[in-house]
Parts: sequence; structure tokens; C-alpha cells
Amino acid sequence: MKQSSQTANLQNESEFTTDDPALIGTGAVKYDGGKPCVWRGVINYFPRALWGVAEISTFGANKYAWDGWEGVQDGFARYKDAQYRHALQQAMGEEMAEDSELAHLKHEAWGALATLELYLRQKEGNRD
Repeated sequence: MKQSSQTANLQNESEFTTDDPALIGTGAVKYDGGKPCVWRGVINYFPRALWGVAEISTFGANKYAWDGWEGVQDGFARYKDAQYRHALQQAMGEEMAEDSELAHLKHEAWGALATLELYLRQKEGNRD
């Protein structure tokens, strides 16, 4: 059953559509305005970088354990230290990390994501 345009506009006040207004009420709209564009804004923009970060995650999991990074004591500071060690090594002309044989920039990006994740979890008040 098709909705009237007035009903369709009341889906949720925080949701809106960027679709053609003539389509409202036909069901051929998506109320995703204002939501992050994960495919277009992350996956599609940075596929090589994300692949590199996945390589670092795999290296770390093989060296330690999957999900082990989450429980590292004082993880935020320690991952920041590691991130900037890799940045300095890159700045001094060393492209590849000795232990992983992967680019320092990949390690640096992983560290940035790890510290951002820990920060956001702390702000949300959970560890999931």
C-alpha cells in the first residue's frame, strides 16, 4: 500500500531523503539523508589503504591473537606511541617495518584507527 506524501515525510524527523520529491509516496525513496556514506565515503575512496590496514590486522592477529588488541593495558597511549614510532621511521626514510615487512604507513594507519576506536568506545562508555 502506498503512503501519502505527508505520511512519508513523517517517517522520522531526523531522517530525510535527497530523492526527487515527486517519488515520495511511491515507495521508491530511501530516507538515508544525513547518514554516513560508508561505501561511497570510505570503502570506495580508500580501498588500497583499507586493504593495507587489514594486512596489519592479520599480521597482529598472527603474532598475538584476534581481538587481543582491545584488552591491551593503557592501549590508547601504547597504540599512539606505536603509531608515531612508525611515523618517525617513515620520516627517517625507512619505508618498511622490519618485523612485518609491511609499510610503516600501513602500521601508522592501523594505529590511528585503533586509537580512534578506543577513544570512541570510551566516549560511549562501553568496550563493545
